[in-house]
This record gives sequence, structure tokens and C-alpha cells, in this order.
Amino acid sequence: MKIISINIARIRSYSLLALVVFLFSCNELDLQPLDAVIEDNFFKTEVDFKGATLASYSSIQSLYATTEENLFAANEWWKLTIMTEDGMSCEVGSDLYGYNKFRFLPEDNALSFIYTIIYQGVYRANKVLEKLDEENELTAEEKAQYEGEAKFLRAWFHFQSFKLWGGNAPLMEATLTDFSNLAAPNSTPEATIALILSDLQTAADNLPEFWDDANLGRATSWAAIAYMGKVNLYNGDPEAAMPFFKNVYEQGPYSLMPDYASVFDYDFENNQESIFEVQFTGNSDDNGWVLDDFHSENFKATQGYNRGSDQDIDGGAIYRPTAEYAMASDAEDPRYAVNIYGEGDIYYDGYGDSFVIEDMSEFSDTGYLLKKYRGENIAKMGATNEVVDYNNERLFRYADLILLYAETLIDSDPGLATDLINEVRLRSYPDATPVAYGLSTTELTDALRLERRLELAFEGQRYFDLVRWGIANETFDALDTGTNDNLWDSKTANGLFPIPQSEIERSQGVLNQLPGL
Repeated sequence: MKIISINIARIRSYSLLALVVFLFSCNELDLQPLDAVIEDNFFKTEVDFKGATLASYSSIQSLYATTEENLFAANEWWKLTIMTEDGMSCEVGSDLYGYNKFRFLPEDNALSFIYTIIYQGVYRANKVLEKLDEENELTAEEKAQYEGEAKFLRAWFHFQSFKLWGGNAPLMEATLTDFSNLAAPNSTPEATIALILSDLQTAADNLPEFWDDANLGRATSWAAIAYMGKVNLYNGDPEAAMPFFKNVYEQGPYSLMPDYASVFDYDFENNQESIFEVQFTGNSDDNGWVLDDFHSENFKATQGYNRGSDQDIDGGAIYRPTAEYAMASDAEDPRYAVNIYGEGDIYYDGYGDSFVIEDMSEFSDTGYLLKKYRGENIAKMGATNEVVDYNNERLFRYADLILLYAETLIDSDPGLATDLINEVRLRSYPDATPVAYGLSTTELTDALRLERRLELAFEGQRYFDLVRWGIANETFDALDTGTNDNLWDSKTANGLFPIPQSEIERSQGVLNQLPGL
């Protein structure tokens, strides 16, 4: 079932309200249409606060979808997060090929777009928090719940900022209101992590454990606890992370789906394995260019075809699994068939047709196409346009949490760590040989890392795993691209991305670039 089937006209009004300071100049602010939502008349009722909070959720959608904020810039989040040895973008000469080289420039439009969306989400959450303290009709219980939800969302966006910029990008605890000084300085990793964890603790204290069917997908207290573990682990503190994972594992409401394919099935959105996922709802016209937040338009929508065109593109599928991923996988592992297409597989297009891929070279020069989330799901979605995709993105899965929990136990309780790895492995691949007990720390670590690679393939996790494990250099430099170029230009910044040059220039010296970039 879908969460938050938001009336698009309403959400646009909320989005306008949330972005009015963020996007427009002072002169434009003076031009207030009579039918516009005016802030002084808003943030009074529970309906107002719900709508404003959902506007922050819509910024998460914007990282994955075509929206009014990111037309012509969709997919940028995925362009960055699936760049590993497992996936690559277009052929040599395309505007995306630089991502295969892990070359991130401060002038890249992708970075500017992502930066804008992340801080748009933070702004919207902060606006809710500030208005909670003003006169309104909320009960004390409602105020606590919206404080928890807004702080969860602020934490989620700041966590994405932390993963990209290492906690060195701005930390926004309030909206900027001084029009003579709208620049925000660099933060520090310590301050960023401290605010994220504080916000998540408030969310864990104030949010409900469950939502009713009409609100499925909104953040819960369990999601906040799960993210507290993940944030601590990504900050290099497995001992601090472990209790949060243990709490969710032993007391939480989640369980693994019975098989891997059903995790990504359109009929099983917000399933028992979903800790947090971004929601999408189809519209009536299947228009991939429409300006709304309801079209999931990441790599799932571009499997070897031009946008909106039923023509193959001669090896230029926008995102393609690599031979390295295929070789690391066991072809008998059910995850293999869920994640990728190979030659001889049945391909499902976006027009209700299917056919056998007889010659993969017509579709992909790597020999593979992405299938995850798509495949048979296309017919279930009922879309008539290959561009659009209504299947939710599973942002944080219980299988991910189990493997993270195992990671924190490798040194202190290798037996339990082995059990946890096998719990995920055997759910997904019942005929697999279990990971053996008694492995050395190095061997068990390697087994854990391989399992994360196979289980979470093309879900935007691996790049950040490699960076936090400190093995991105050796992993990427080992790739053979047929050139003598240095593959990973970002190694001087330890895998972090540059802050957009446009933001640095706009700050007039307040915001500085990361060292090495």
C-alpha cells in the first residue's frame, strides 16, 4: 500500500511556502498573489502542519524523481551513488562517462542539484520546527509528534550531507532570515553527527511505533532507532552503533520477506522488511515530463532505451551492471536474476510487451542491464510510458540492518555475526553454502562485505560502504578501463565530494571547499 497519496495541488502550495525564502529574491517576495498560501495565515491547524511536514518528504522524492524542482536534473543522486565497480554509466563520450572515472568537479550540475535538494529538505523541516513554537491549534501530543517527525527528516537530510561531504557542509539548525547574510559556513564532522543523533533521539522519543494504513511510510520511532545505529557506524563507531541495531533486531517489528524478489515487488511496497522507503504514486496521464513528485525516474526507468522512445540505443543503456559484478555473483543465486538482465533473459519493456534478449550487444556493451525493481513489476504498475516508474524506493531495509549489526559484532561476537550473515544469505539464496563458523576476522569481514555487495546491489549503498571501509582506493584502482587514467580523482578527499562551486561563490568567502578539492 502507498503512503501519503498527497493531493498535488496542495503539496505544490506547501512547497511554494517552504521554498519562498529559499528560491526567490527580495523583490519577488513582495509580489504575493491573492490566491497564494501566505505564511502568516498558515501553520495554524494540524492539517497545515501535516502538509508542511509532507513537503519535506517530497524533497526525498526529488532525489529520485522528476519534480518541479529538478526537471532535466533527475537521476543525479543515482549517478553518484551507484558509481562503483558494479555499475557504470553511458558509453565513452557521453556526458555521464566522467562518473565512471569517479571524477567529481565542483562545477558539476549533479552536485549542485543534490546540494539544493538536501538543504531544501532541511529548510522545510526547520520551518515546521520553528512554527511549532508559535501560536497554533496543535495539542501537546501533536506538537511532540511533529517535532519528532521534522527532526527525523532534518536528520535524514543532514546524514546524506554527511555521507557526501563528511560533515563539512553547512549545518542548518534554523532557517536563514537575515536577507543581508544568507550564507552558511562549513560545519565540522563532530557537530554534524551530534545534531543528527540528537534529532534522531527526539524522533525516537516522540514518533509512534506504527502508522495506520493511510500514513504508511511516514517515519516511525523504530526507523529513528535504526538510523541512529547506521549514523554511528558510518561515523566509524561500531561500539556505539551496536546497541541500536540490537534493539531493532530483538525488539523491533521487522522481519525478512520470504524471498528476495518480493522485497522489490510493486505489490509489496512498505513491506515487513521496509524500515524507510520513499513513496511514489502514479498519476493518470503517465507523463514522464509532468511537474510533480510522483514519478520515480531513476535507473529503473532507463534499461537500454531512449527516454520516451521504444528504440534501442546501441549499447548506450544509461546505467549498466558491469562484468565485475556478474563475476562476483553466483548465477544460481536468485538475487542475480532479480538484479540484472543477461542474454537469453525475458526483457519487459514499458509498453506491456516482453521479448527474449537474443543479442545483448544491442542493449548494453557490458553484457548486462539493470532489472532490479523493474522486470515483471512494469505490468503490475499499469504505466503505459516506459519513462515512468511508480515503485517505491526502499531506502533502508531490514536485511541492510542485519548485516550492519553483524558488522559491529565481528570482533566481539563472531559466532553471532556469522549467524546474522547467514540469516540474510539463506533467505535470499536458500541453496547457498552458509558462511562457516570459526573464520578469522579477515575472512569473516570479507564474507560480510561480499554479502552486502550481493544483497544491496544497485541500491546506492556500496559506494559509501567502500569509502567508510577505507578500501575505495584499492577497489577502484584495480578496475581495468583500457586507459592509463587515474581512476579515482577523489582519493585526495577520501572519497568525499566537492561542495558545489556555485555555493562557494554565492557565500562570498563564508563557505570553503573541502581540502584536496
